Amino acid sequence: MRREAIKQALDFSNMAVYKEVDTGKLADGKLYINETPGQNTFLAYLQSNLKLDGSLNPLPGSMASGQVTVVSFEIYNQNELPATDSTGNIVEEVSVHSRIIMPVQPVFSGLFTSVNLPVAITTDMPDGVLD
Repeated sequence: MRREAIKQALDFSNMAVYKEVDTGKLADGKLYINETPGQNTFLAYLQSNLKLDGSLNPLPGSMASGQVTVVSFEIYNQNELPATDSTGNIVEEVSVHSRIIMPVQPVFSGLFTSVNLPVAITTDMPDGVLD
């Protein structure tokens, strides 16, 4: 259940990156997301969605029990396709891929101190973004 909640938060963080579509290139018919603004937007939304501070440490109310690690963050623009994401899946459309490791307390916390959950998702551009 926690993995699904984390995956959804990661998916929403990926979707936010589409705010960074380069409108100048879009006017020329090219869908392109700039890497640096995209990564900054991703991190801001990841912090908000998972209740993390600027160093990706948990804030009160976070599911994380320690610092979250961003293992990979990739923007796949049209000129880079097809590609393969960090989990080995083929990417054929403009997409944002991220993979994190998040330490969480298990439900039965007496059995373990913390468990590292790896979560990865590749998010295609949501419908209506360019409308």
